[in-house]
Amino acid sequence: MTKLKYLENTYNFETQAKVIDISALEDGRTAVLLDETIFYPQGGGQPCDTGIISTDDSLFKVTDVRMDKEGNVLHIGTHEKGKLSSGELVKLSIDRERRIKNAKAHSAGHLIDCAIIKLGSALNPTKGYHFPEGPNVEYEGQIDNSQETIKKIQELVDELCTQKINIISQELSREEATKQNLFVPTGKGARIISFEGFSGCGCGGTHVRNSGEIGKIIIRKIKTKSGITKISYEVV
Repeated sequence: MTKLKYLENTYNFETQAKVIDISALEDGRTAVLLDETIFYPQGGGQPCDTGIISTDDSLFKVTDVRMDKEGNVLHIGTHEKGKLSSGELVKLSIDRERRIKNAKAHSAGHLIDCAIIKLGSALNPTKGYHFPEGPNVEYEGQIDNSQETIKKIQELVDELCTQKINIISQELSREEATKQNLFVPTGKGARIISFEGFSGCGCGGTHVRNSGEIGKIIIRKIKTKSGITKISYEVV
């Protein structure tokens, strides 16, 4: 199992780790397993980090990151220079701009949940899509999708960003997480993410420190179909 260092600090862009295993994939790429990582694996509606793993003599370009059911994080890519070796100490460097952009988009989705609560709506959050192309959050239930409702949500989101509300991270044991029906990789715990003063939810993604760091959230549209409401947004 890989130790997930990205959970500790979104703004940790470089660190060291030890190579545990290197394997060839059927598509010609290579998968590198480390003892710990700052690379976020794609999942939870958030895209993965990209970057490089290097030593003085080698450079491995990471273009995809995935986590298996056992909690192992696979850094997938190609050797651009030399070859990494099992057991050696390597330097990890992630794309800073991509990490921050993804963290802002993810935190924005959670902040819209807070706006919905302040709106007094009975919508129940179900999932979010926090990729740069068309981020959105979905809810069970229906609300008026008029321009007036969009305007109200926009005003609430703007207000919440201005307030610079801190994001709280609460670590749960596997037993506590299981009781709350949260997915937990074998042998690991889970965490609850919330904006201070609001209810939280299980989340393993990367987030900014407070709502003020998100920037400007623009509510693009609201669409309701078959009892599911989707709110599309953009972070600029």
